[in-house]
This record gives sequence, structure tokens and C-alpha cells, in this order.
Amino acid sequence: MLRKTNLFIFFIAVIVFSGTLLLSLISSPGVEGGIVPIAQRAVQGTSNKESPFDIPKDGIYTYMGKSESQILKIFGKPERIDDTKYGYQWFIYGRNTDKYLQIGIDSKTRQVTTIYALGNKLRTAPLVIGEQSKKIFKSVKFSNKVSMNDQNAHIEFDLNAEDMMERPLVKFGSCWVQLSLDHVSGRLMGVRYMSSEVLALQHPYSMIYTGSLPPAPVLSGQQWQKVNSSEDLEIFDMSNILRTRFKKSPLIWSPQAHQAAYLHSREMKVKNYFSHDSPWSGDLKTRLDKEKILFLSAGENIAARYPDAASVTIGWLNSIDHRENLLNGNFTELGVGSYQNDYTQDFVQPMNK
Repeated sequence: MLRKTNLFIFFIAVIVFSGTLLLSLISSPGVEGGIVPIAQRAVQGTSNKESPFDIPKDGIYTYMGKSESQILKIFGKPERIDDTKYGYQWFIYGRNTDKYLQIGIDSKTRQVTTIYALGNKLRTAPLVIGEQSKKIFKSVKFSNKVSMNDQNAHIEFDLNAEDMMERPLVKFGSCWVQLSLDHVSGRLMGVRYMSSEVLALQHPYSMIYTGSLPPAPVLSGQQWQKVNSSEDLEIFDMSNILRTRFKKSPLIWSPQAHQAAYLHSREMKVKNYFSHDSPWSGDLKTRLDKEKILFLSAGENIAARYPDAASVTIGWLNSIDHRENLLNGNFTELGVGSYQNDYTQDFVQPMNK
């Protein structure tokens, strides 16, 4: 995804036999026309040279650029190492705790090129997780026009109103920081640090540019399988971190719901459609029945074309209907299925629990 445009959201609540189905979808249809090469540069907004606040000398930000060996010495062995589609691996720390952290190690240089901090006990000052958004906007000047230079390109991002409300971007020392804001509670949920190279590769907003953008890595089928599995687990972990933050019990991983979710995401990608109701596999109840899941209630969130697991999870949180599923206290189990940028969450309240 390059930018969320034409956000489509709907919610359906129906009683089918003994099961209640809560369905929500969110799609980011891409930005054909939203990436525009230009012949002449018009510099505006925040540039590579600007940082609108004092940069801390300690905390999570200072791990940007460190080597893999330094990270291992500081944090120890990661609880999990996840592959990505962007040429770095996530070192996962603090699962199921308020110090949940993903550190991105570049596969070639073995240095940190991106960090995603979601735990609210992590040191991310001056951008403190849990702080009110309005307080952050008072202290930091964000612009909807952001300019940056990569090795072979000059890029000008154009953030729309939704971008500014949920994922503003600003220069932060030698790198960039993207905030994960929850516009419902009005608080900061997470902080993402990125090198210019990672930001240029993901280009998560509408933009114009001169020069050449970095080529996206081409993944083999086996590599995609690893990325899909990694994003499943990241979405599961982050969903539970958010549920705990909002005083909801964490969910248990359901292999059967995972299979239903994965098959639905794969079918949407292969058959090129986007819906809870499949002409081939039926509705949510039919798909859960196929996996022999007996439930009192069930819900489903789907999404497409987000950059990664973190962005899609925060996207669901910021949609009222998806949020209801994500933070539903009746659900006790969750299966996540990712397939090449299509995502499905299947929530279940089992009949026998």
C-alpha cells in the first residue's frame, strides 16, 4: 500500500443458526495515480534537514543504526525472528508484555534500519506511548507535505486528513518517525522509526518524486510463505497488546480459525476480490463450519494492501466496526491469515468454552 484512499468500511451483524457473526472489512485500494514522477523538484514541508524537537540521547531511538551484535548484547536473543518483504528481519522482544518491541535488522548490512515500539513502557520520549494526541500536536509541528531525499530520488509525500489523524510523519534526528495514533481514544499507540531507505522503499503515502525509487524486493513462493506466517504472528501479538491496553483479556491462538482466515485471504488474492462472502467458499459461518469450529459468536476483519502487520492492526483499531471485533470481550480465540498483502482475522467465542 502506498496510501489509504477511498476507505471502504461496512459492518454486518446477523444471527445464523446458533452463531452470531460480526463482519468488518477495510481496504486500501492502492494509489494508481497517487505516485507521480515529476521532472522538477518543488521543495516544501519537512525536509531531510529538519527535526522539530530536541532528539533524545537515550531510549529506543538510539538503537537505530546499531549492529546486530550490539542489539543482541543489549536485548539478548530475540523471542522470534520474522521475515519481511522489505529486506530486513524483525527481531521480536517483549511478547505479551508492555515492552513489546520489533527491531528491524537489514539482511545485508545487519544493522538496524527500522524499529516499531508498541509497548507503553518503552522509552520513546519525547513521543510517549499513551500520551494524548492533542498534547503531541501542540508540542510537535507536523506537516501534510513532507520532502525527503533517498540515494537516487527526491520524494514529496502528500499526507491526507486520515494520514495526519492516524499516522503523521516527521523527521527525527537522522531518521524518520511515524506515529500510530488512535483517533477514538485520542492517544498515541505506537512509534515507528525508519531510515530514509526504508521510508522510500515502503512509501506509505501519496507522493511525487524525481529520480528512481528503490526497487521492491521480488519474493519467491517460499519467501512469501515465511512472510505470511510472520505477519500472522505479529498481528496476533499486537492484537493482544492492544486488547490488554484496553482492559480486555488476551486471545488464544486458534489453529482452525487460522486455517479459515488464511484460506480466505489466499482466495481473495488469487480470485481478485474483496469481501466476506465468497462465491466459491461461502460466508463466514460456512467457512468456520468447514474447519469444524462450533461457536456461540464469531467475527471477522479483513484488509488489503497495507505495508505490514503493524499498519493493518492499527488500521483496524482506527475503524469503529473493526475495533468492535478487535476489542470484543466475548471473543476468546483468534486465527489470523495473511497472504501477500491480504489479511483476515477470524475471532471466535467457542460453543464449548
